[in-house]
Amino acid sequence: MIAFRQILLICTLALLAICAALFSLLSGSVELTLADLFRLPTATQSELATQIIFDIRLPRTASAFVVGGLLSLAGVIMQVLLRNPLADPYILGVSGGAAVGALSASLLGAC
Repeated sequence: MIAFRQILLICTLALLAICAALFSLLSGSVELTLADLFRLPTATQSELATQIIFDIRLPRTASAFVVGGLLSLAGVIMQVLLRNPLADPYILGVSGGAAVGALSASLLGAC
């Protein structure tokens, strides 16, 4: 029974991830439809929808998924190394150090 619940949970989360990716690909300052998205394999490179999706929205969506995965991996690594399931950046002072790094970078003109 537990295996069925785990499979159901994984399938539900995968479906939600696909829906979020579709929403990210379709939303923006230029509204696109699902028909525009499904027309991509047969579209020419000069079409505006093709350029918008491949040059702007697909990299945005892919980077969001990669960054989210890496942040969750960093959290899991922190919890495993410290053997503390409640370890988070606020308790350990990591977020304060990140704020100092961001402030230093902006003051030194890196941005």
